[in-house]
Amino acid sequence: MPPLPQRQFYALVDRFRLLEQGSDLDRMRKRKWAKARIAHKLIQEDRIQALTPNEAGELYRSLPISQGKRSDFLDNPIEELRESLWFLLYEELSYEMRVWEFLDDMGGYRLKGGDRSLAAALFFTREPSLYGLVNTNVEKGLRRLGMAPKYDSNESHAGRFQKVQEAVWQVQGMARFEDFSVTDDFLEALAKGMLDDA
Repeated sequence: MPPLPQRQFYALVDRFRLLEQGSDLDRMRKRKWAKARIAHKLIQEDRIQALTPNEAGELYRSLPISQGKRSDFLDNPIEELRESLWFLLYEELSYEMRVWEFLDDMGGYRLKGGDRSLAAALFFTREPSLYGLVNTNVEKGLRRLGMAPKYDSNESHAGRFQKVQEAVWQVQGMARFEDFSVTDDFLEALAKGMLDDA
């Protein structure tokens, strides 16, 4: 599907801005962002290095992701959780290399329950002005905009992650949203048909 013409794209952004003025987005936003401060506190470098099993559960519950893989995530030994999360967020390698090590089956920092959504949510929680979320609604919203990335059949998880990030960055830049939480709200509203013509 080719990208939507700019006129249609900006019409959707305008509809979203109107929606923001009311209360239609409140429940969706509360579900995603109500615990953002807890997650932000728990991913600070000194906290991650001393994360307890209870805090690991609290962190996962506080992230704006589906909770379906939480038990798999919490099955990882706490030392591995600390090490992998610290590596992903704080190691001084390019973020692409860190994502590869975290997501690829051959990566040295792979976790049970670790996927693109988790990696994106962790990056986003640390720096919401630099990273977007990766989830079903984001990808559906990108498809509706004609901006969904195309993947090679043997594309790595990290490669797919990067392509979605690039598409989300493009949406954020075109729409001039304040940060990626707003971009995510826009893409979810689009995915759920909230921006369709009445």
